[in-house]
Amino acid sequence: MIKTIALLLCSALAAGKCIPFTEADERIGDEECVTGKVLKVAQGKSGTTFLNFCEKYQNCPFTVVIFPNQLKGVGDAREMEGKTIEIFGRIQRWHGHAEIVLRDIRQLKGEAAQMPP
Repeated sequence: MIKTIALLLCSALAAGKCIPFTEADERIGDEECVTGKVLKVAQGKSGTTFLNFCEKYQNCPFTVVIFPNQLKGVGDAREMEGKTIEIFGRIQRWHGHAEIVLRDIRQLKGEAAQMPP
């Protein structure tokens, strides 16, 4: 049931226009499509993967987070480096920055959605 709702939501969002990652902070709490070029894919000590859209992630207004237990549903996130992505999901605030948690490859649209496992 939840997957069906998520799929319908993603389909509905796909029909709308994506906002630039620089505007994500203005949409905290909303289900949105956010677009931007992934400049760097980084992995934290805990195994969490981050898609960074700015040279200095500390000053970037938006990031995409992939927790280790969700990598299986996403694929090789390193393949997104250098690509412009469109990601659908709820924008939330974490440590003063907007983020979307990537849980499933179906949240992505375009060339990034074709990642190998």
